[in-house]
Amino acid sequence: MRGFPLNGRALWPFGRSFTLLWIGQFLSQVGDQFLFIAGLSLLDRLTDSRAAFGGLALAITLPQILFGLWGGVFADRWPRRYVLIGSDVARALIVLGALTVRMNADLWRLYPLASALAIAGLFFYPARNAVLPFLVPSAHLLQANTMLQASYILALVAGGISAGLFVDRFGPYAAFVLDSVTFLISALTLAWIYLPESMDRPQPTRQNSPGHDLLEGLRFAWSQRALRRVTIVTPFATIGIGVVQVLGLAFLAEVLEVRAGGFGLTMAMMGIGLALGLGVVPLLGRRIPTPLMVGLFLAAAGLATVAFSQAQTFAFVLLAALAMGLCVVVARAGLATMIQQITPNILRGRVDSLVTLTVNGALALAQGSAGLFGQLWGPRPVLLGAGLLMMLVGGFAAFGLRGIDIDPPEGPTSVASNRERERPSHPQG
Repeated sequence: MRGFPLNGRALWPFGRSFTLLWIGQFLSQVGDQFLFIAGLSLLDRLTDSRAAFGGLALAITLPQILFGLWGGVFADRWPRRYVLIGSDVARALIVLGALTVRMNADLWRLYPLASALAIAGLFFYPARNAVLPFLVPSAHLLQANTMLQASYILALVAGGISAGLFVDRFGPYAAFVLDSVTFLISALTLAWIYLPESMDRPQPTRQNSPGHDLLEGLRFAWSQRALRRVTIVTPFATIGIGVVQVLGLAFLAEVLEVRAGGFGLTMAMMGIGLALGLGVVPLLGRRIPTPLMVGLFLAAAGLATVAFSQAQTFAFVLLAALAMGLCVVVARAGLATMIQQITPNILRGRVDSLVTLTVNGALALAQGSAGLFGQLWGPRPVLLGAGLLMMLVGGFAAFGLRGIDIDPPEGPTSVASNRERERPSHPQG
């Protein structure tokens, strides 16, 4: 698939392989929103216990903490295409297990199912991010990362709106089946992507144990000054939105006297901002160095969070949410691109797992702290503190990441040999 020309440029500069990956990702992420709403609906039908909801969140989070690094180890050991497809097929089957939960006595089954889904995802995402640089031309890697960042929020908005209507009309069990189907569609799209053999399985023969591989990835991440700095900065890119997710509803209700529907509209405005960010990246990507762009937009996201916290009208809240979505997607895409460019191909899965674990841990800590301090001090000062922290980290990123060499190291562990770089990274159709 070639880009559609417009004045000599391409509106869609990505090849067939990335297009297939993105479509499958978007559909499965929309399906995840159906799963989330259906799971909450089923819990609400079968139990009045609030602890059941907290237990489900724990069942999802705990495996990510305990096993978060291992998915990347095997994404670097096994053929990545099979890891991607196998993870999607496994999740399609796991979701169907929720169909057996019919009464209160069956609720316990949801917890191992939720943990199994989380574990399967730990294999999928490191493999996906590891192969991404070979699915698109290097000049469009930043845009490709932006598209992947956008797919999640767009799915959150589209899926969140349609999932509630679907579950109300057809019930949670139909939503479970629909989510399973989206995973299977994603697996089919992945079966059609093209990957050179050396990229699909960067180390065909492995003599080391998985534990040795894990330590190798950790040592690399620690030894690379540039990677350490990027890893430290990355979690802060999502703190503002994470705190808004926890305290936004309370802020609108207590401070501005806006009902729950206003919170939904606020999240939709974030999604619109994210879509606008898709247009900003190609405009700035070739004019501003990626490290500087990350710092500027991270600081701007913090400023938008501060503006959100000080809003006196709902209209101002919506503008701040729009700016947050736009700035966060650009900063996150830039950070993901830098990590992929710094890390050699054979280590990408392990490094991605480490970064993801860091982000998830920091986000859980931020959201938990936001809930606690929001209860003590109210939502406004907590939102203000989160925004100021993001601005501070954005300033550090603008100067601390400046001058980082984002070209991957050459040699047998490089991202690709010179010969491989000369090949087209995807077939043209």
